[in-house]
Amino acid sequence: MHTQHVTAASLGSGATDTSVTVASQPAAPEYAGPHPWQIAPWARVVRRVMRHRAYSRYVEQYCRPLHVHGLEHLDGLEGPFIIVANHQSHMDTLVLHEALPEWLQDNLFFGAAQDRWYVKGKPKLELQPWYQSMVLGNFPIMRGGGYKSLDYAGWLLRQGCCLAIFPEGTRATGERLGDFRHGVARLALECGVPVLPIYLDGLRAMRPKGQRHVAPGPAAVEILAPLHFAPGTPVAEATLRMWTALNDRHSHPRPLAPPVRRSAPAPQVVWPLGVMPQGA
Repeated sequence: MHTQHVTAASLGSGATDTSVTVASQPAAPEYAGPHPWQIAPWARVVRRVMRHRAYSRYVEQYCRPLHVHGLEHLDGLEGPFIIVANHQSHMDTLVLHEALPEWLQDNLFFGAAQDRWYVKGKPKLELQPWYQSMVLGNFPIMRGGGYKSLDYAGWLLRQGCCLAIFPEGTRATGERLGDFRHGVARLALECGVPVLPIYLDGLRAMRPKGQRHVAPGPAAVEILAPLHFAPGTPVAEATLRMWTALNDRHSHPRPLAPPVRRSAPAPQVVWPLGVMPQGA
């Protein structure tokens, strides 16, 4: 917050000889994006080249091990679709990206809070809005902005891109799955695309909300059966189906794999036997 020192002289001859400090309001943050160029071939090449720096190295360092289940649910998915996942940690996007096959990584864009990731003037390279769009494949969503804030997401779907959105809108801090916003359901119904629920486990213990330190540990990603909505499905019904799919899995916790020590030679990503992702 900026302060302005006001004296009698600045108020005119009729003012008393008293100094007053007036607090001015901080300037409203400026936002950047979205960036439609992020779907261009050259931008996709940049993302692939930068993948290890942006994603893989963190998952390799902290997820010990990462188990991925349900890759068979990707079979037969054609055209664009929307991934919805529970939101536990800032590690969610990294782990979700690394759990998916390469053909999907190259065409996947993540919804990110505009007021956190698309603010102009931040000092670090990784926090620059253009870096978020080009290297991480993110696009801004304005929290509290209503359905209008998803216009760009609809444009991405119409270009044939796949999206990943956390419909809780923020990282959960309690034990229950948070309520879902209706925006994803409206987007899926309007664009006529299926929704793929994916459940993330173990990441809250790794880096809970409000904590900067990351503690290595086991993690799991479970891809659930895709949801298809008939034309005319009510938005509330579609939202409830998405929430129920993830909540059913959330309500039946499964033990995670034992932690792997950093010096152990065990692989970081354990794929189901006989099911390898394309490009792996």
